[in-house]
Amino acid sequence: MVNIGLMSNDEIDKEGLLKELQSIRGGMSFIEAQLKDIQLLFKSSKQRRKQIRIKDIVEKVERIYRRLLKKESIALSVNTIGSPLIAKTTDAVLLQLLLNLFDNAVYWLQQTSKKEKKIEILLDGNNGRMIFSDNGPGIDKEDTPYIFEPFYSGKGDEGRGLGLYIARQLLERNDYTIELAELKSEKILSGANFIMNLFMEEK
Repeated sequence: MVNIGLMSNDEIDKEGLLKELQSIRGGMSFIEAQLKDIQLLFKSSKQRRKQIRIKDIVEKVERIYRRLLKKESIALSVNTIGSPLIAKTTDAVLLQLLLNLFDNAVYWLQQTSKKEKKIEILLDGNNGRMIFSDNGPGIDKEDTPYIFEPFYSGKGDEGRGLGLYIARQLLERNDYTIELAELKSEKILSGANFIMNLFMEEK
């Protein structure tokens, strides 16, 4: 049925209809862009490992979460040190890793009453590592030995479902690691801080 607001004297408002169609087209273009990013997740078994700039993947995931971050008033900042951070892997591995980290961080930031909610990502090309940090409730010390176990759900931040377990499995298959930052000097924000070591040692 034609929108009543587009009818005038039983005739269709062509200009109004054109604007509606352009709006729909714009929305479809946005959805198409999101799907292209997400579809990469289903090609991991067919992709060959290549040199990938981490910042490019971070920007893709940021686009996926942009509306949710705005809705939840979560500020995201991405900082770089030195040369671009590069990993030899697939787009799908990095997308899945970052989607899991974002999903967990957003979930736990939703549980906090803090007025300023933050996610900060540090891309350290000089040392081949990425730090993913938030100012959520953090992880209880008693939970830290188990947060990378499948289906473990702790009382503190990030220990939820399969997200961290999958992240570790994906990285280990590429000879990389993910660990919880425990030293104060390695932490950026007050909540959970995860360090991804993306430097592959020559064998």
